[in-house]
This record gives sequence, structure tokens and C-alpha cells, in this order.
Amino acid sequence: MSAAIRTLAAVAVIALVLPSAATAALTVSHLASDADLFALSPTYAFIAEGRIGDGAGAATFELDLGPDTGAPATTAQYGWVSGAVEPFSLVYGVGLGLVTFELGGKTLTYAPLLGFTDVFVRTRAVEAGTSIVVTDLVLDGVAVGDLSSAMGDGLDILRIQGGVLSDGFTLTGNATLSWTGARPSQSRLAFQIKVGDVRPTLTLPATLGSIKGLYR
Repeated sequence: MSAAIRTLAAVAVIALVLPSAATAALTVSHLASDADLFALSPTYAFIAEGRIGDGAGAATFELDLGPDTGAPATTAQYGWVSGAVEPFSLVYGVGLGLVTFELGGKTLTYAPLLGFTDVFVRTRAVEAGTSIVVTDLVLDGVAVGDLSSAMGDGLDILRIQGGVLSDGFTLTGNATLSWTGARPSQSRLAFQIKVGDVRPTLTLPATLGSIKGLYR
């Protein structure tokens, strides 16, 4: 075997053994409440939402995208089917500066402010006999390896860190809304994908605090 072939073989082995940079960079964790999320003081660039709404009626909406779910920039009607797996994608293209949310043949777009570091996938089920799960998440071709789900009077927030988001990204997954008996309404069964900026809180060393106290 020539030296060149041995070198190529060694590189191939290393590539198989070592994880990719993207895989190594992604980390996930869970927050148990909205208060825990609020404590991080995130600044949201955009939020995509899928909610039960009014069953695709004209009175309200089921899909929305914008700076806030309370006042979304764009909305769409969608008739959820209990237990149906609904593939979705959330894509930010740095070229046009647009984020696109697609689900069930509906496409919503929005031009967000720049600067985001984290993705939060929040699921909420309010009523007994209802559940929601967001699973099979893939960020830029890398499986996230976790999911967000809630049932009954439950809430879950999955935090995804480490992706290079501001340079453009694609997040895909599946959302499944389920209920027994009467269909819930409005946001009593919903998921949000919140993309924002979370910066570490600056804390002063204890020794510095003691020095400052001497000069008060």
C-alpha cells in the first residue's frame, strides 16, 4: 500500500470516529415552566406557532408567525385531525432575511430582526384527554435527539443550543395534536417554536464585591 493510500485511509477512519462539528455543538435541555424560560431573559426574533384554534373556522387562526403570538405578523387557517402526524419546517434564509414556516401545505413568511442563539420548542396541553408532541427534530441535517410533549394540564419547553442560527438554518420536525371527546379550542392545545437571543448574565466575583465595599 502506497503512502498516499495509507494517508487517505487514516483520514477516513478519523472521519468515521470523530463526530461532526455540528453534532458536537448541539446541546438540549428542558425547562419545566414559563417562569424558568422568563428567567433566561430571552429576546425573541420570531415565534412560529401551531394551535388548535377553532378547527379551521373563520373566527380565528391555527398557524401564525411573527415577533409575538399575541400579535403575529401573518396567520393561516388549518384543520387539525386528531392523532395525525403533521410534518413542518422552519427555515431562515440569510440572503433575503426571511423566515418561512410551512405546515400542511400552508406557508407563512416574516422578516425578523437579526441576532438569535437559541431555539425553544414549547408544547402546552390544558384539558384532560388532550396531548401534543413535537418530535423527529432535525436542525441543519443534525438530529436533535429529543422532543417536546405535553398532555392533560401539562407544559414542556425543549431548549436547543449550539446551532449556527444567524447564518441561516433549517429546522424540521413532526407535530401531533390529539384529543378525545370534544375538540379543545384557541391555544389550549398548541406548540410554539421560539427563536431568540440569550446572553449569559454578568456576575461580579465575590472578591471584587468585597473590594468595592471598602470604598463605599
